[in-house]
Amino acid sequence: MNPVDPVEKTSVFSSRQWLFVLARVYLGITFFFSDHGNAQPNELAGFLKFALKNGYGWYQNLLNAVVVSHSSTFGALVVIAEIYVGIALVLGFTTRVAGSVALFLLFNYTCAKGALPWGPGIDQSDIILAVIILFSDAGRIFGIDKLLVNRFPKLWIW
Repeated sequence: MNPVDPVEKTSVFSSRQWLFVLARVYLGITFFFSDHGNAQPNELAGFLKFALKNGYGWYQNLLNAVVVSHSSTFGALVVIAEIYVGIALVLGFTTRVAGSVALFLLFNYTCAKGALPWGPGIDQSDIILAVIILFSDAGRIFGIDKLLVNRFPKLWIW
């Protein structure tokens, strides 16, 4: 017979589950306070100039073909996406969608910087956190998703 620690038995969540919540909230805070798209004048123009100089060749071609001619639209989309990801991850609301959007944004930042995917960097480590959040139940552990999954159990976005 295994003795059961009464504190562990009454604990609502295991310590491993809280690590998912911590990762989710941390990534949400970093997106909410990121400087990638804080709507400063000429910020996107400066970032595009940097990306066109340092980014991967195929990514530079994509930027020239699509983003440069519609830079104001893409600038607004980046700001909206980062605010959404920040709020959604902190609150645990539509966590999997927010994790997917975070992955998309982080992948673009890495490509724009021309950074090695396996090299050191904040975007690379945040990509790992976003993958963990995407494939875990980080929103269902402690967040609004926990409330919504009972009402709409078949939706994958929780």
